[in-house]
Amino acid sequence: RPKGVCMAEASAPPSAAEEAKQSGTAAFKAGRFDDAVAHFTTAIEADPQSHVLFSNRSAAYAKLEQYKASLLDANQCIKLAPTWAKGHSRRGAAYVGLRNWRQAIVAYEEGLTHEPDSAVMKEALVSIQLKLSGAAAEQMQQQRGPPPRVPAVPAAAGGDLSPLTLLLTLAYFVPLLGAARRDLCYRGALWAAAATCLLSLSRSWPLSMATLKDARLWKCDDMQRLPLLLLLSLFPPLPFILVPPAAYALHHSLSRAHARSLLTKLPAAVRERAIWVLGEEGTHTTLAFAAISDLMVGLTAPFLAVSHGLRIVPPLLLHLKYVAKSHATSWYMQTAVETVRLKLDSLFHHRRCPAPVSAAYVRCAGLAASAARLLAA
Repeated sequence: RPKGVCMAEASAPPSAAEEAKQSGTAAFKAGRFDDAVAHFTTAIEADPQSHVLFSNRSAAYAKLEQYKASLLDANQCIKLAPTWAKGHSRRGAAYVGLRNWRQAIVAYEEGLTHEPDSAVMKEALVSIQLKLSGAAAEQMQQQRGPPPRVPAVPAAAGGDLSPLTLLLTLAYFVPLLGAARRDLCYRGALWAAAATCLLSLSRSWPLSMATLKDARLWKCDDMQRLPLLLLLSLFPPLPFILVPPAAYALHHSLSRAHARSLLTKLPAAVRERAIWVLGEEGTHTTLAFAAISDLMVGLTAPFLAVSHGLRIVPPLLLHLKYVAKSHATSWYMQTAVETVRLKLDSLFHHRRCPAPVSAAYVRCAGLAASAARLLAA
C-alpha cells in the first residue's frame, strides 16, 4: 500500500483528540477528575504533540493530589512549548503540592517572564512567600522555645488592689458613675494599677540600697510599667492602655477569690470559666491578650498623636519603649508582633493591593523596625 495510506491508518483522526479533550474538560468542570485524566490521556494518545493536553492533564492530576504525575505532565508541556506561561504555572502548582516552595517560586517567576500580567501566578507567588514567612516565624518560635510552663502574671504579689483596678476600669468603659466622672475613673484605674506594681515590688524585693543597685530590679516588668502608668494618668484617656492592667487585675482577683474558696459560691458555668482562667491555658491567654493590647497601642500611636495632639507624644514614646523592651524579653510580645506582621504582610502584599501602597508599607515596616531597635537599646 502507498506510504501515505499506512500513516493515515496508523494514526487516529484529528477529531478524536478534540472530542476527547472536550470530554475531559467537561469532566474536569464537573469535578470528575479521574474521568478527566482518562479523557485527556485518550486525547494525548491521539495528539502527543499538544502542549495544551499535557497542561490539562497536569491540572487534573493536581486536583487528585497526584503531584508527581502533575509535575511530569507540566514538564512535558514546557518541553513542547517553552514560552507558554501556563505550563510554568502548572509546574509551580505541582511543586506547591509537593511542598517544594523554592522550586515553585522559580517556576512561577519563569512563567511571569512570559506573561508578566498573570494575576494567578502573582497571587501564587505571594501565597508562597507568606508560607515561607510563616515557616520562618515557626522556626523563630522554636528558637524562642514554648511559653513558660507556669507563666507568672505581672504584679502578682500586689494583687490585693486588683479588685479596685478592675472596678474602676469597668466604671470607665461603662460609665456607671456618669460621664462627668469617667475620666476620673480612668485615672483612678491607672493609679490603682501603679499602686499594684509598687506593692508587688515592695513584697518581691528587699528594701535596701543594694536592691536599688540591682540591674534586675530595673528590668523587671513591674518596674517598667510603674512610671508608664503614672505618666499616662496625666494625659487624656487612651482606652487600650487600660486593657493589660485590667486583664492582670481580673486574673489576680480570681486567684485570691479561689484561694479564699469564694469561687464555690458562683454559678457552675461561671465557676468553671473562672477556674479555666486560673489554669495554665487561661494564664497563657491572659498574658497573650495583654501583649496584643499593648502592641495595638503602639501600632495606633501615630493616629493617637494626630487625634490628641503633641501633648500625648511623651507617654506614647514611653509606651513604645516599653513595648520594644518587652519584645526583647517577652515570649508573648514576640509572638504578638510576629502574628500582626504576618497579617499585615498578607494584606499589603496582596495582588489587588496597589504597588505604591505595598512599597509604602515596606518602607514603613522598615522604619518601625529601626525605631524599635533604637527604643529597645
